[in-house]
Formats: sequence, C-alpha cells, structure tokens
Amino acid sequence: MSTLSFNNISTEVLSPLNQFEIRDLLSIDALGNLHISITNIGFYLTIGAFFFLVINLLSINYNRLVSNSWSISQESLYATIHSIVTSQINPRNGQIYFPFIYTLFIFILINNLIGMVNRSLCILSLFISSIFGILGIHKPIFQRLSYSSLNSNSQVNTQMNISKDSPRYSFNNKNTFYLNPDYITGFVDGEGCFSLSLFKDDRRLNGWQVKPIFSISLHKKDISLLEAIQRTFKVGKIYKHGIDSIQYRVSSLKNLQIITDHFDSYPLITQKRADYLLFKQAIALIKNKEHLSLEGLLKLVGIKATLNWGLSDKFKESFPTVKAAVRPSVIYNTSDVKVKSLNWIRGFIEGEGCFQVITQNSPPRRGGWRNVWLRFSLTQHIKDEELLKDIAIYLNMGRYYKSPTRNEGQYLITIFSDINNKLIPFLKEYPLLGVKQEDFLDFVKIAKLIESKTHLTDEGLDTIKLIQSNMNSKRIIKEE
Repeated sequence: MSTLSFNNISTEVLSPLNQFEIRDLLSIDALGNLHISITNIGFYLTIGAFFFLVINLLSINYNRLVSNSWSISQESLYATIHSIVTSQINPRNGQIYFPFIYTLFIFILINNLIGMVNRSLCILSLFISSIFGILGIHKPIFQRLSYSSLNSNSQVNTQMNISKDSPRYSFNNKNTFYLNPDYITGFVDGEGCFSLSLFKDDRRLNGWQVKPIFSISLHKKDISLLEAIQRTFKVGKIYKHGIDSIQYRVSSLKNLQIITDHFDSYPLITQKRADYLLFKQAIALIKNKEHLSLEGLLKLVGIKATLNWGLSDKFKESFPTVKAAVRPSVIYNTSDVKVKSLNWIRGFIEGEGCFQVITQNSPPRRGGWRNVWLRFSLTQHIKDEELLKDIAIYLNMGRYYKSPTRNEGQYLITIFSDINNKLIPFLKEYPLLGVKQEDFLDFVKIAKLIESKTHLTDEGLDTIKLIQSNMNSKRIIKEE
C-alpha cells in the first residue's frame, strides 16, 4: 500500500486487488516502438521454477539405500497423482497423459503456495483470466478499486474489465506503459480536443459528410506519452501534425464509444466538459442516421458552431441560417464536477503546468546581491476560476490570481517552503510521465541549490542559469 502524507494532503489508498495487476519491473524501449520488459509475473514464474528445481534436487537420493524425507514425499506425491490419473482414464492411456498432468499439478501447487504469501502476485488467477479472454469469455473475475480519501466527498471509482476492448488501465502511479484513468482525464482536461470535421462529399444526398474526432496534439518530443494513451485505450492512431507536432486521433464510431465510456466513468471537470457533452450529442445524431437528412445536418453544424472556436467564415457562408447549439452549463463543485483525485491533478499539471525559474543579480553599486525565485503555475480561462481556487484548497498550497487585463486566471505557488515541502514530494509520489518531468527534475535540482544557499554564490548562480537555459521550450531532446 503506497501512502503519502504532507500537511493536510492524504493519498489514494491502493486496493489489495493490485496483486492481480501485471506490472513492469524493468522496461526498455528499443528500436522505436519495441517495448521489452521484465514483468512481475515473469519474476514470480522464475521463483516458481527455482523452487521446483530445488525440490527435485533435494529429492535426489544419490544411490542411498534409505531415502531421505524429500525423496519420500516426492515419491508419495508421484504415486498419488499416478493412481488418480490411471484410475480416472485407464491404466494404458493414463500413462500417456500422466507426465503432463503431473507437471501441471506441481506447477499449480507451487504457484498457489506463492500466491498465499501476503501481497504476492496471484499468478494462477491471471492465467485463468487470460485464458477466458482468449476463449472469448469476458465475465468479470476481478474488480479493480481506487480509493480517494482526500475529503468527505471522495468516492470509490470502480472499473471492471468486462471486454477485451476495454481500456487497459494501470493504478500504479509509476507505470508509464499503461496509464491511470484519472490521470488521462486530467491530461485531456488540459490538452484534449473534441471536434466535428465537416467537408463536402458528392456521394451524400445532402452533399456533406460529418466526422466526430477526439484528438490530443503535442510536440513530437512527447510521442511516448501519446503512445501510452494509445496503448491504454487500445484504439486510435498517431499522425504527424505539422513540422514539430504530432496528434493522437480517434474518429470511428466504434472506437469513439470506448472514449465516451471512459469520460462517462471518469468525468472531465473543466469547461471542456461542455464540449464533450456537445460531442456526445453529435455522435448520437450520427448513430441515429440523422446526419443524412438536411435537418440533422443543420443540427450538427449548429453543434460545430458552439464547439471550440466555432464556424469558420467559409462554413458561415455555406450555412448562413444555422443556429448555434446551446452550450451546456458546467457548474463547478457539483457531484461530478470537482477535483476528486491526485491523479487528475497530476494529469492536469502534465497538460497545463509550468515550472519557472526567475533569477536576479543586482549591479555592484547596489550591493551586488543575487536572488532566485521558483514559481509553479496553472493558467486557465476565467470560466475555470472556481476549479483553480479548489486546487489551492485541495492541495493546501498556492493561491489563485485573476489577471487584470485578460480573461484568465492563474493558480500560483511561489512560497519556497510550499514548493520544497509540498509540491516536490507530491510530484515525486505522483510523477509526471511526459517531457515535462525533465523540467520538474531540473526544478528540483534548483530547489536543492536554493535550500543549501548555493544560489548565493557566483558558481551556484551560474549553475542555476545553465539548468534554466535548458528548461521548458528551450529543452533540446536528442532524437533516437
């Protein structure tokens, strides 16, 4: 059970059923898309094979007249299984199947004994569920729970893998191969996009085709993060999207069902939730074939007019009489629209967070003093003001600031003790998974220099400026 405690922040309590989850112990990304890993199930199978070998070695009698206790127990086990097999099949054909059944029995026995150890991996249960999946039997065997104990309104998120098409979530915060569902939602709240693609198609009776698209666009240096989202959802493709940009995209109705199922179970809580609700309306119209009629097409164009940046001038000319759909109202601090998980905050920071270092060095005539400030920020439209205020309360650090000139607000952490004693421990326990993690690690290096007062020396200040020169947009990622 992983726990984290700093001031008033409580952590998520992992379910005991995490012992049914396959996790990477050691992983290597090689040759681009090739992922090689040693998992916990491989490790436990190796332990089982080791015990099997040891038992057989101990049972060797080395031509002694009197058998040792290990040898006697092995012979007794052998004779018992042989008797059962031959009596249940027949003495002749039973001999054919006996070696396989004997080996299988020993395998089950050893791994059952290992599985009885507290918190060890239940290997046989995983094998059974895998066999059911291969045979197409998708009855849920295990129920995965994630408990959030941050406040009295915390809920238990329950996710049951009932289909081979269901996302492959991981509730291990350090897993970079499959992702936590709350982390994905937080990240999409920051970086995701729900849109309708509308283009002319002479094959259609109304002359237009509409395609709903869920997408996430990032710099190409974060391709591993998009690949992890793709692996977790098990749908979608990644495309080049500009010179330095890539895009994860899901557009088929079948695959979009997996996306909408996710966001129904793990709801968005920023104003992007309104776009999502409109997006679902559009999908429902298309599933009902209403987009094939002129009336249904106009409804979809009306939804597009409200989504994101609205209609372009070209579409306004093509549909001059269309009425924009009513944008759903998203009121923060209702049952579904509130911060409930540290993993959601982690994902939101991945998308919108910024680690900044500010250095100042006064001229000698003013005393020659030097100073370094660390600042962490989350910036959102003024419509998400209540969300940013709640994050400050939820984490018990930072404050909300409203911009006097723009329609935006910022959640800021500027007090060094909060950064050093709260923010950094939090993001070590709930690590970022993209390139922004490199900025955080540099942020931590500078915090250590400030804590040790090294920043007050010329050498220390030069070191900080060197680290700062490779942070955020200035970071250079070596191409493999």
